[in-house]
This record gives sequence, structure tokens and C-alpha cells, in this order.
Amino acid sequence: MSRRVALYLLLAVAVLLLLSHSQSPRQASTPRHHQRNRRLAYHPHIVFDPLVTELEHRAEERGLLDFEAFKHKMDTMWEKKDWSKMADEVGVLEEYFGEEGRLNLTERLTYLFPLLDRFPQDGGISFHELQVWVQRQAIDRLFRQTERRLKIHDADGDGAVSLLEFLSYAPDEKIDWSNMENGKPGWWKEQFSNADLDGNGSLNSSELNNFLHPEDSLNPKVMRWLLQEKLRELDEDKDGKLSFKEFNDKSDTIYRTFPEYEDHIQHQLPNVKEEFKKLDINKDNYLRAEELRPLLRQLYPGELSHSTHFAKYLMDKADENKDGKLTLEEMLQQQYAFYSTVYEEQYIDDDDYYDFHDELRR
Repeated sequence: MSRRVALYLLLAVAVLLLLSHSQSPRQASTPRHHQRNRRLAYHPHIVFDPLVTELEHRAEERGLLDFEAFKHKMDTMWEKKDWSKMADEVGVLEEYFGEEGRLNLTERLTYLFPLLDRFPQDGGISFHELQVWVQRQAIDRLFRQTERRLKIHDADGDGAVSLLEFLSYAPDEKIDWSNMENGKPGWWKEQFSNADLDGNGSLNSSELNNFLHPEDSLNPKVMRWLLQEKLRELDEDKDGKLSFKEFNDKSDTIYRTFPEYEDHIQHQLPNVKEEFKKLDINKDNYLRAEELRPLLRQLYPGELSHSTHFAKYLMDKADENKDGKLTLEEMLQQQYAFYSTVYEEQYIDDDDYYDFHDELRR
């Protein structure tokens, strides 16, 4: 076995380990069904360097992010002792992670630093500059995912997705539009209608992005639908509103859904009674869906919320002198923190994370 083949095998093993430990909804190949009390938010892996997103995209195009498919390819090559196609399968990984790979962290951070240090260009990256950068990467990532789903579902090639195209896995005669349960045709139809901003019966890339990533949407109808979904989840007696008891019983879940409460910094939960009073605009001692609007991003933290959380984490981790600015030297001292989604294997064993997005990515 040549030295190069040995290197490819090591890279292949690394990929298999990464895939086997990564339980991200993006990699789920079959839909998972859950009870109504699931939350629609999830923990994405936030990317700091756009080069990593490019790597993921190229690896995905070659099927390297499909664990079972990639493992099957490796098993076949091993059984046949035929390494001729190894370069085609994992060569893209050597380009970045090999001995002369492009993902040299010191060089990458040195290159990226002036792209972040812009407002003003003063030799230090503020939290705002860092947040804007990370959120830009999150937005680009969302649209790249949306474009991929558009290609998959756009059967007639018109650049848009109809509801029937999206539900193409189900035979027409078996589609029960009256079934409004989570994940059922009627439920999808309602959300599809919310995302269809121009009402033409199909979703263009922008509308599809709102449909696939509702928690990051600014579409008022989508936002209202999210609030109604949360109300249905929390409303124990199903009277269409929340009493203080219902709100209080779920307060820990409501506030700890937000990533700010999941970091290593101690946070005090707000006074539930005071929060209820603030939300109860009409002072009738009940909360309707619209009155939950101030909590929308807490109830449904999407990639933009998580990217802000990631920016806070990076600032806290790398700002050694705590002056509110990151110098290049500080970033290089903590360079692995900026690439933690590449170099840290994270196993998430929480059914809540296999949520709404599993079904959206069928």
C-alpha cells in the first residue's frame, strides 16, 4: 500500500469518525416523527471560516457527508483492495487536511482578520464586527442549504417548489389535506401558504428559505404561525390561551431554550410573575399567541441566534485582556476555538434536536 493511499485511509477514517459522532439533523437520511412538545429550534454547527463551508459543500457533492454511503464505498474498496478510486472519494479532504492542506489555521486567521476588522479598521475586532461576520456566514449557509433543497424538489425545473413537489414522497391518493397534525399534509399546507409570500402556489428560493428555516424568517405570517404552534404546545387545557399556571409550569423550558442559558456563564431566570405581567398586554390574565411575540427568538432560536451565541463564546474565549477587542495575536492563541466545529467531535443525544428540521430535509 502506497504512502498516499495510507494517507487517504487515515482521512477516510477521520471522516467516518466525524460522521458517526455527528448527529446533526442535516445528516438525517430518514424523517423522524415526534410528539407535539418538540421544539422547532436546533443546535446547528456554526462555521467561522467560509472555507470550511466550501469544504462541506464539496464533500457533500461527493457523498462524503452521507455516513452509510461513504462507509459502503470504503468497505467495497477495502474488500477488493482496489485503491484506484480513493483519490476521487477523499482527495478533496487531503486538499484541506493533508500535509500541505489549505486549512492552515494560522494562515487562515491572518487572512481573515482584516476582513473582520473594518468598522473601524483599528487593529482590533469588536463584538459587533465579530457578530456581523459570523451571522453573514450563517446566512450564506442557510441559502446554500436552501438552494440544495430547491434542486432536489424542483421536479419541473421552473426554479420554484410547489407543495406537491415538496410532498412528492407521498402518493397523491394518500395525501390527506384535512390532517393538521404535526408533519402531516394539512400542517405542511398551512406553513407552505404562510411562506408563499406572493400567493402564486409555489416557493422561490427566498420563500423556500423561510419555509425551511422558519425560526430565522422575518415573514410576519411565518412568525405568527410559530407563535401559534408554541401556544398549542404550552396550552395544557387547549382553550387557546395560556394561564399564569400554564406559563409558570413551562417557564424553565421557555427560557432555557435560548442558548444564552446554555453556556458556562451563570444566568438567573427572570421573575416569572413579572414576565407574565409584561407579556399580558390586555391585562386579562391570559396570554394569546401575539402576546408571546417578545419571546419569539427565545422560543425558536435559529442559526442567527446561535451565531450570536457563538460570537459571544469566541469573544469570551479569546479576549485575553478583556478589553472588548480581539487582536490577531489573541485569535491565534485560541485558534482552535474558531474552528471547533471542525476539530471537536460533538455527540448530541437529545431527541429535541431531531426536530422540525428532520422533516423539512426529507
